[in-house]
Amino acid sequence: MGNPHRLRRFQDHREAFSRLAAEHLGTRTDVIAAPLLHDTADELAQPAGIVRDWKHGECDPIPGVTMPQLVTVERDYGAVAAKMAALGPLVDTLGTGVKGVSWKPAAAVDLLGRTNGRVRGGVADGRPRLTRDIHLAEAILALSGTTNGQVAVQAWKDLEERTGVRLADLAEERAGERISFADTQVQPRAVITSPEWSGSETGGRRYSPFVVNVERKKPWHTLTGRMHFFLDHDWIAEYGEALPTYRPPLDYVRHFGEQGCARRLAGDHGALPDPALKVVDPLGVPGQPAHAAAVPRRAGDLDEPCRRREDQRGRQRLDRAYNRNGVVACRAVVTHRMPEGRCSCITRRTGI
Repeated sequence: MGNPHRLRRFQDHREAFSRLAAEHLGTRTDVIAAPLLHDTADELAQPAGIVRDWKHGECDPIPGVTMPQLVTVERDYGAVAAKMAALGPLVDTLGTGVKGVSWKPAAAVDLLGRTNGRVRGGVADGRPRLTRDIHLAEAILALSGTTNGQVAVQAWKDLEERTGVRLADLAEERAGERISFADTQVQPRAVITSPEWSGSETGGRRYSPFVVNVERKKPWHTLTGRMHFFLDHDWIAEYGEALPTYRPPLDYVRHFGEQGCARRLAGDHGALPDPALKVVDPLGVPGQPAHAAAVPRRAGDLDEPCRRREDQRGRQRLDRAYNRNGVVACRAVVTHRMPEGRCSCITRRTGI
């Protein structure tokens, strides 16, 4: 995956830190200011969206109500290296989750222990290993419902109990499927429908946001459970975001000058290169110009055709595409199945 020498240097740094910290820091208790979060009961702490500031005497300082929650965390600084190289036990006891939904992925943790191996001895004894970059990738894929069908079904069932609507069938057709890191190296994979997103890929359909809310009557993530078009909150109003409005992309050159963009994008003759590809992104603007560069996939039968077509188009084989709206890091594959001058961008919502 990544640079093995760079990873080794990082491991050396954390091990050196742990040796010094065991002597000079030991175990300490930190007090953390945890913000009031969306998709939690904290949203009820500011009725009518009125934010009073206790520092200005507008209210009393009450943790979790008029100020962040204060949480104590015990840190064993001498065990930092060992803990960073293993999956922690809180995954078993507190579980994992997103958007206010949580579940305890016991089966996924057991699978990860068999895939990555387990730590022997020390503070992380018996926990799944995270010593290599591929171990981290496998952990992400094993614990996410979008790449582990068993986790997706489990998460949907937990959400069924909270919402009272049928949802688990959205992932049951792929309950026994799991996407490993090796699978992603072979070809892009369609993800599994999971509560981590609001769309549905069930039956091979393409991702579209809020499908589960509209078709399955899953409550929206608002205070009322209904779709909101007006957000009555002091902070939102201050930013001018209380109502949905159309805002075209900023003309950066007009407002802020070139800021070196022309020099970075200029070709050998000092002129801006023509857009190499028209990016077709299902969640972006179809046909939007992008100064794209391609890197061949690491597959023997594709490597040479990719190089040949890239040379014909006069592009360097880099790993990023950028336009006026930002940058995307990707691995591009040039194929005869796409017409010249077009690119289909598979986003994280529709594939890996």
